Amino acid sequence: MKKIFVLLLILVLPMSLYAKKDKKEICITFDELPAAAGFHEVDRDAVNYLILQSLKKHEVKALGFVVGQQIEESFDIIGQWLNEGHKLGNMTFSNQDFHQLGIEQFIEDVQQGEKALAPMVEGFGQKTKYFRYPFMHYGNTVEKKNQLELYLDSKQYHVVPATVVIDDYLYNMTLDKMGKEPDTTPYFALMNEYLNYIIDEIEASELLAKEMLGRSCPQILNLRANRINAVFLDELLGAIKSQGYTFISVDKALKDKIFHKPEAYFGSLGVSYLEMLKQSNPDFLPAE
Repeated sequence: MKKIFVLLLILVLPMSLYAKKDKKEICITFDELPAAAGFHEVDRDAVNYLILQSLKKHEVKALGFVVGQQIEESFDIIGQWLNEGHKLGNMTFSNQDFHQLGIEQFIEDVQQGEKALAPMVEGFGQKTKYFRYPFMHYGNTVEKKNQLELYLDSKQYHVVPATVVIDDYLYNMTLDKMGKEPDTTPYFALMNEYLNYIIDEIEASELLAKEMLGRSCPQILNLRANRINAVFLDELLGAIKSQGYTFISVDKALKDKIFHKPEAYFGSLGVSYLEMLKQSNPDFLPAE
């Protein structure tokens, strides 16, 4: 069945993706570990087993962001990520929207998340602290945004944005509606549609980088730890690799100068990092 899919994918992907003129690198990240909440019951063990198996097959070292209140019931799952050599970051304790909380409430949520996660990552020798904003919401007022940035800086957090933000929850809902044993035809149609959607979003981010920088930049792909990414990750990583990408660590990605540029984006939507830079300064001219 995979051979059939590969043929379909080659037919529908735009030919421009096959050009390999620039060095193309991508970092894979997962939100809401151990598993994103959904409208249906989530099998955390199965989701993480499939994700970790696919990462291992493609020799990818990923970064997962953990919701602290879920750790107690999933110590073994979190431990598996660390055992496999992946890194973990803090996604607050409750994964609540920063735009819906006061600054004091949100900082407390960050602190609780760190308290829950720190013993595990420190036990595996991970010294760097990573943070991701739930829903990619960086603050809906200047004061809140600046206050939280100062707090995270004071705690030596590496805030990890995403250049490719995926609405995978919509596709995940479609997959869940198919049941535990979906029919082959709609299942592979969904896979084909989903993977092409992600490849298109990566290409759009590449084009935006070239527009803003005159070059490629490391891409940081944002996925959720959910069923659709568990069952399709093997094919997704293969498709990304076929476009000439090399998988890199988050530390290598964040060394690029673009991730050290000031931005002042304010908005209700969780947009990509390059969009944040562009919208906060439409005349963006990087000082390389």
